Order: sequence, then C-alpha cells, then structure tokens
Amino acid sequence: MQRDLEEFESRDAKLVAIGMGTGEEASALAERLGLGFPLLGDPEHRVYDAFGLGREGWLGLMLRPVLENPLGAFRDIAGADLMASINPRSDVKRLGGEAIVDSQGVVRWLHRAERIDDIPPNATLLAALAAL
Repeated sequence: MQRDLEEFESRDAKLVAIGMGTGEEASALAERLGLGFPLLGDPEHRVYDAFGLGREGWLGLMLRPVLENPLGAFRDIAGADLMASINPRSDVKRLGGEAIVDSQGVVRWLHRAERIDDIPPNATLLAALAAL
C-alpha cells in the first residue's frame, strides 16, 4: 500500500495497518519499513478476531508455497523479516485481511485472506473505494 499511498490519500482514504505486536513494537517496525501511515499494535489479536480473520494450517503455510512456486517460496523465505517473526506475540499462521471502514466505523468492504499469500493488489482496493 505504501507504493500507492498518494493515490489512496487522493481519494480521502486514510491507511492504517494492524500488527501483532505492542504499540511500541508496531511503531518501531513502521519506522524501520519507512511507512507513511500508522501501524498499530494488536498483541492479543483482537482486531484479527473481530474481523473474522482465520489461521493457516502448517500444510498451507509451509508445503503449498514450495510445491506451487519453489523459487518464489525460497525468495520469500530469504527475504522474510525474522525479527518480526520471533516476536512472542506473532502468530505466523494468522491470516490477514484488508478492510474499508467509513468515518462512522461501518465496514464497507472486507477481504479475508484464505491463504497466507492471499493479498489483493492495491488496484482492487482502489476499485472498491471508487465503488463506494
């Protein structure tokens, strides 16, 4: 999302990411990644639960990526942020999601990942914003 931050902001969207660490850990990660939007901490994964975000099984987490795209899987492993994964509050099996929430707090659009690599492209989010 960082890559298209200006495009999101031109549509009056405010980006916020939720991570599994504490607020301090999330802030440090956002700074390390150079994010231009806030990264908030959710150490008990309450936001993940509230949005109904599931968890991936070990088969899907480890075996499927290697079988489907071995080179890509090994590139992902080599580029993984190991510092984030050793955080005691991290859950590597937790699936993510993207949501569009209006200024009244109503969820207008929601994507729940079905697999660990199920991340819609920014164009999908921008199209969902345009449709509202």
